[in-house]
Order: sequence, then structure tokens, then C-alpha cells
Amino acid sequence: MKRILAAVAIAIAGLVGTASAAVITQWTFEGDVITPATGSGTASNIGGTTYTFAAGNSGGRGWNTSAYPNQSTNSGTAGVQFLVSTVGYQNIQLAFDHRASGTASRWAQVQYTTDGSTWNVFGNNGGGLSPHDTFYSFSFDLSAITAANNNANFGVRIVSIFSPVAFDTNDPTPANREIYGADVAYHRARVDGGSGGAYGTTGTWRFDNVTISGDVIPEPGTAALVALGLGAGALIRRRRA
Repeated sequence: MKRILAAVAIAIAGLVGTASAAVITQWTFEGDVITPATGSGTASNIGGTTYTFAAGNSGGRGWNTSAYPNQSTNSGTAGVQFLVSTVGYQNIQLAFDHRASGTASRWAQVQYTTDGSTWNVFGNNGGGLSPHDTFYSFSFDLSAITAANNNANFGVRIVSIFSPVAFDTNDPTPANREIYGADVAYHRARVDGGSGGAYGTTGTWRFDNVTISGDVIPEPGTAALVALGLGAGALIRRRRA
């Protein structure tokens, strides 16, 4: 029996080892394209934004977007969208590098869909796009959204939003005048204490290394072996008792 249990344990270890985190789809924008560098999926602009390409994070290329909404309008509607099938994967994760120009919003919101059409708010970046003209790396753990697992209709959006934090543009303290943007609608990405321009629709957001990953869902045989191993272990314990 001990030999059988040992053999089962070895088999389980081999199969469970294959159920590990993996990149499902990744966009690096090399070659000035919005087709994925790894895996499959679609990237697109939403809410009237436009794009070009520019320098990416740590060299390479990035997806440079502009034409965001006028101040105080259309919060949570404009930005970029990524549709990716997660069939065969669970515990979905989103990661990306993000940079804002000085007159762009420093607040970004992540939304997700599990049916390809209805979008739900997941969270925001905490206003973390400042100082401007610098790439920041963000990650969002969507593993609690079980409907995102093994789903051919999964997708995420990264959109600009109104500032959720109150601020006073007349406050002489740089932390209150510059970290928080032009008016109550948007924060500006500028934090250097200067008098630079207020939020504007020509401000840009740049993206690089947009990655959707997940854990490979174990094959049914793995679960059967685990159950067999547990059963064998229980039998040995009863005999010893």
C-alpha cells in the first residue's frame, strides 16, 4: 500500500506542477501594431480616443492614445479595451505599464466584462500616474471574479475617470495644488510644483506590456488522482489505528 501511495503522490505532483500561472495574451506593441505579441485577442480604442505609437517602457514601442473627453464629461467611457478568451485558465490577472503626459488625467479605472458587452467596475489606479512622463507598472488581481475563469467572452478596459478625491486648486501647498489636477473633474498628472497646463483633451496616455495571465486549469485526471491519493492515505491511517 505504501508503494501505491508513493506512486500516486509522484503522479499527482507531476500533474499539479503543470497547473501553473501562464501568460494568456500579451501586447508589447513592437513593430507599431496592436496585435498581440503572445497569444490571441483584440485591442481597440473606445470613447473616441485615437492612437499613434511612441517609445515604450525600457525601450521598444508603446501604444500612445489621445483625444480623451472634455473636462467634466464622460467619466469612465474613454480609453482602451482588450478582449481575450480565458478558456482553459482561472485566477485571472491583469498587468500593464502606463504613462501620462502632463495634461492627461492621472486617474484610471479598470473595468471587466464576462459576456463581451456588459462592463463592470473593478477598481482604479489610486491616481498613480504622477509625476507625468514616467511609466508606472500596475497589476490587478481578478481571481475573485470566478465568472472570468474559462470564459471565451472575457475582456478588460482601462478608462479615464473623474477625480474621486476632493482638492483645492487655490491651495498654495504643491501637494494640494499640483498632485490634484485642473479642477474637480480630473486630476492632472503634474506634481512638480510648476504652473504647467491644466487638463486637456490632447493629453496622452501611453501603454506597454499589457498582459493577461492565469493559472492553467488542471485536467480532470488530476482531480481524480488527488482524490485517489487522499483515499489511500485515509485507508493507511485507519489500518494503523
